[in-house]
Amino acid sequence: MSSTMRYSSVSIDVSVQAVWDYFLDRIMHPDRYLTDIEEFKILRQTRQEIVRYMKTALGEIIEKITIDTKKSEIRYKILRHPILTGQLVNQIQAIPHSKNSALLTIINERQSKDPKAKLTDDLLNPKQEALATKLDLES
Repeated sequence: MSSTMRYSSVSIDVSVQAVWDYFLDRIMHPDRYLTDIEEFKILRQTRQEIVRYMKTALGEIIEKITIDTKKSEIRYKILRHPILTGQLVNQIQAIPHSKNSALLTIINERQSKDPKAKLTDDLLNPKQEALATKLDLES
């Protein structure tokens, strides 16, 4: 299993706080954003860490989500997934001299458990996820 890191950045014409609020809502209510969520629950929650269970058409997923406001970062570490291992990181930063713009960088360090499996690019491509987030927030 080879480790690959892919990343993509996009500027979003909303405040940093709006981007944070969006991601926090996605964490607590994934069924509002992901169409294949059959069931989800928060297994454990502290101020900076959430362990979340989701049942999807693909299978059961458990991830540890770390929210680091000092680093402006949200890290999703896969604990259980039917086909993936690794983690995804969202970094949210202010754009200097622009109150209503944020820079979102998505770092994808996920990979297939099976090196021979051909995964669709949307599972591993952070550019598509960054652009989808931009579209959601700006519309």
